[in-house]
Amino acid sequence: MYPFPRRVCQAGLGLASLLLVLCAVVATAFAQQAGEGTIRGEVTDPTGALVRHAKITLRATAASPLTTTSGDYGEFLFNGVSAGEYSLKVEAQGFREDQRNVTLGPSQQLTLAIRLSIQVQRQRVSVSDDELNSSPEHNLGAVILRGFDLDALPTDSRDLMQRLQIMSGSDVASQFFVDGFTVDHLPPKSSILEIRMNQDPFAAAYDAPGNGRIEIVTKPGSDKLQGSLEMVGEDSSLNSQNPYVAAQSPYASFYFQGSVSGALTKTSSGFLSAAEESIGSQSFVHAVTSSTGSAYTQTVDGPQFEYEIAPRVDFQVGKIQTFSLRYDLDRELQDNLLQSPFSLPIQAVDTRHTEHTIQWGDTQTFGPRALNVVRLQWIRLDNSTTSRNDSTSILVQGAFNGGGNNLGRLSDHQYQYEVQDDASLLFGKHLLHLGGRLRDIDDSNSSTGGFNGEFIFSSIQAYETTQQGIADGLSPAEIRAIGGGASQFSITAGTPNISVNLADLGLYIEDEWKPTENMTLTPGFRFEMQNHIHDRADFAPRLSYGWAIGAKGSKPALAVFRAGAGLFYQRFTSDLVLNAARQNGVLDQQYVVQDPDFYPNLPSPGELGPATLPTIYQIGPRVHAPSLLRTTVGLERQISKRFFLHADYTWERGIDQLLTRNINAPLPGTYNPADPGSGTRPLGTLQNIYEYQSEGASRRDELYVNARFTTKPVTIYGYYLLGKRKSDTQGAASFPSNQYDLHADYGRASNDIRNRLYLGSILNLPLQFELDPFAIIQSNAPFNITVGQDLNGDSQFNDRPAFATDLSRPSVYHTRWGNFDANPIPGQTIIPMNYGVGPSTVMLDMTLSRTTSFGPALEKPAASKVAPGSAAKAKAKDPVARRYQLNFGLEAQNVFNQTNGGLPVGVLGSPIFGQSTSLTSTQFTTPQANRILYLHMVLTF
Repeated sequence: MYPFPRRVCQAGLGLASLLLVLCAVVATAFAQQAGEGTIRGEVTDPTGALVRHAKITLRATAASPLTTTSGDYGEFLFNGVSAGEYSLKVEAQGFREDQRNVTLGPSQQLTLAIRLSIQVQRQRVSVSDDELNSSPEHNLGAVILRGFDLDALPTDSRDLMQRLQIMSGSDVASQFFVDGFTVDHLPPKSSILEIRMNQDPFAAAYDAPGNGRIEIVTKPGSDKLQGSLEMVGEDSSLNSQNPYVAAQSPYASFYFQGSVSGALTKTSSGFLSAAEESIGSQSFVHAVTSSTGSAYTQTVDGPQFEYEIAPRVDFQVGKIQTFSLRYDLDRELQDNLLQSPFSLPIQAVDTRHTEHTIQWGDTQTFGPRALNVVRLQWIRLDNSTTSRNDSTSILVQGAFNGGGNNLGRLSDHQYQYEVQDDASLLFGKHLLHLGGRLRDIDDSNSSTGGFNGEFIFSSIQAYETTQQGIADGLSPAEIRAIGGGASQFSITAGTPNISVNLADLGLYIEDEWKPTENMTLTPGFRFEMQNHIHDRADFAPRLSYGWAIGAKGSKPALAVFRAGAGLFYQRFTSDLVLNAARQNGVLDQQYVVQDPDFYPNLPSPGELGPATLPTIYQIGPRVHAPSLLRTTVGLERQISKRFFLHADYTWERGIDQLLTRNINAPLPGTYNPADPGSGTRPLGTLQNIYEYQSEGASRRDELYVNARFTTKPVTIYGYYLLGKRKSDTQGAASFPSNQYDLHADYGRASNDIRNRLYLGSILNLPLQFELDPFAIIQSNAPFNITVGQDLNGDSQFNDRPAFATDLSRPSVYHTRWGNFDANPIPGQTIIPMNYGVGPSTVMLDMTLSRTTSFGPALEKPAASKVAPGSAAKAKAKDPVARRYQLNFGLEAQNVFNQTNGGLPVGVLGSPIFGQSTSLTSTQFTTPQANRILYLHMVLTF
């Protein structure tokens, strides 16, 4: 095992020591007053297993209630409590409410053991709190899934990630965290204790907005033996065919996962989960290989295998300290994978992924007013991609990708280190949060990408003309005169190995202040920095406000008004640093030749001539960390006892967004596509210099509505988003169409889907069946329309056509989106970015299941004194809970077999322009079938 780098450990331990000392000082300063007592206890389920995150409310007749939640070991504590009579209520998802009266004497230390009974009628999709609350983490836009909430979610980790992304309501890629650490894959579902989404949008502890933040908490060990076994399978005979291929070979997939937990010693417990998946994966070719024939389709089998094992051990050290240690091994293998529907079978690659993760957590509680959590993480990541054929690549715009894959042999090895320290201090009306995070990545990479060379043709017609001209013995000049010839050739040479180190630091402080009992004001401040860019210090102020309108004492709020504003920074990632370090013109040399006349021969770099200089990638001297300025106002209302509604409006401005620019491209108006050597370049050479810059901008406006209606037989929940996004960059690797005018690309962003509706339900049916439908409705997604040629000499094939003014020109195309001229002339207006409109999405997923209990009856919870008004008589009629539970059912994706196509082909002149060639990747985790049926069985004990 490789230890943490010394600089990481020193910084992390120093930060931890400072916070620990501060916690101890504050805890001593707020020691309980003489005569006050404590009420502590432990919450367990019918088997004796500990129940985490149960809500405990302590209420006196003439005082405001005190509220806390049970910790990792089911423990809770009320300190500094005056003597008197109290009502204690315990609530946990999936269990019946426990309510009892307690009497506390002067200076008494009262200990309670509370065992909850299972709630037979299961209701899910809870918000952060059933009562309206002004605290930011209790906003009704937050969703918490725990216990039985997880049953209706997909078992496969990839399907689960996609469903959670949808449920979070975010229109950008969500951030996933496991036990506080950023991850790129989820652990087995059997090891998940709780999922939290959209918690506290403006928390200073977060580097990104809380909306779209998905936190996974894994299960600790229990004090009694518990376990589960789950199996999920599918077969092509039960599924519908992929609609974009003519024929499809049979396939089958099987998924297995299990878990077991129990006590190891009196002060420690363990949890072990494991999963294995064998997938009959397939790739699908939907390409154009002839300008006169129909589309070429083919199914390519690409078997995939994955296994994962994740043990966890928890220790209780004394009364204030708990340790947790978790290891995760994830291994994924896939052969014969195609990366695009345009890729012919010769383009297949084999991929390997191995990830070792060790996480360590230390939680120390200094009385009821001070808490400190230290976390350490170490990851060893190994990825490799190997092309099955190393012949020269051929890319025909809007038609097909042939020859060997241009990725070559890619091997990436990373060591990732992370240390966090988070402290919470309570004094008076202030809850202070402070802490920090330090991350470090050592990345060693080897790549022969581009070493095999690549020819690019502007159209299938140009490719066919070239092939026919060669067969007829024509010279390159004669071939080009009749419309043939390649548009570009590129090849890379040099040293494939490179290593970089990337580190970033974030520190924060935040005060959750309650100036009145129904208002919460939360100012915060965050500081961030990283290496490899000239921007060394980023300051991110945050502020949120919550007002529980009408709340006073025990009187509930009529509604909660929320508002917030904050600045968020994004990171310059290691892959960009790697690329700039490798393709610096010395270590690796990438050569680009316009209108090459040597196809299909592959020249060496030395044969290209002295005028052909290598392309250089570099990090711009003014690169700044991308930032988002975000403001939100919202209102939450409990319409009735069972109906909750949350609505908010968000305005977001992206500043210093990343893109890549050719800073030595020909000046506008100086390049003639018919003469590849033309054009006046600022640096006086023909060399391309690609520079990473932070000059982009974006804007987002969004209305988000979240509703929930709950009864015993049915729970209905839904999310609606009405949004609009504009941008002039599609990401760090994207180039502008005009290297000297970014405003030419300002328009619809690629993820500008105006309307999104997600609607789910849980129905408890007769005979103990349960039905869980989940509907997805999205309006049309945009796509970009290009001409398939480099019209301005910047070596990029992203130029767009103009709105046609002379329909008689041979370069005019008539489409359902308008008449476009692929060879713009002065005075014509270039069409906007992402002008095309793709298909909408309508999909219904559904799970039908039934749970049967058998085996010995579980011990009933000990009788307790029930508070007046509780349903004591009803509890006596509850069915007997038994040791074993067997759940079996059917999971269906896209029940009505609706074809939801992906983005259409956007290259004018392609025979399949405007057509989708694959299923949408935003809703289907696998392109196997349009409708997929899974059979599942789960045994728990």
